[in-house]
Amino acid sequence: MAKSLNDKLPAYLPPESVWEGIEQTLNDLPLQEAVQKLPAYTPPPQTWQKIEQQLPAPTRQWHWYSVAAAIIILLGIGTYRILNRNSSQTKISYSEEIINPKLQPVVDQSLDKQYAQLQAICKKEVTLCEKPDFKSLKQELEQLTLASHQLKDALGNYNTDANLSAQLSEIEAQRADILKKLNERI
Repeated sequence: MAKSLNDKLPAYLPPESVWEGIEQTLNDLPLQEAVQKLPAYTPPPQTWQKIEQQLPAPTRQWHWYSVAAAIIILLGIGTYRILNRNSSQTKISYSEEIINPKLQPVVDQSLDKQYAQLQAICKKEVTLCEKPDFKSLKQELEQLTLASHQLKDALGNYNTDANLSAQLSEIEAQRADILKKLNERI
């Protein structure tokens, strides 16, 4: 029967103003006074006992929360002790390195002196230093000298990079070879 009524009756939604009017009417003073005049009824205690018997028994959810909290606390303490134990067993060690003398750059001051002497000779005998083969060797020597100074600056006072030290040794050997060739042409 309810189904047949729902099919035959149209649906109607009242405007908001209707609901606001009903709410104001409920809060009117005469209705409030009538509600206060209603008799109070206290049910007998057996009624409450029957209601309590029909309610489901309370679950022990607090028990699971306390077990979870205890596990988290124990895990935290265990992790702290493991990390703290490892930090107290930290050992300090040191080592010494032996530098291979072959990797140390050979700084030959005599190369710089020979280069200065060559420059002095070129000032006196300009025709000798103007020859193309002499000029190309001198230009190569100047490039190697510049590279040598740059590597010395990069190495600093401690010569810590073995690759740079090896390159410097190689450049100094090439400089010595070119100076020898230039001296032969003088």
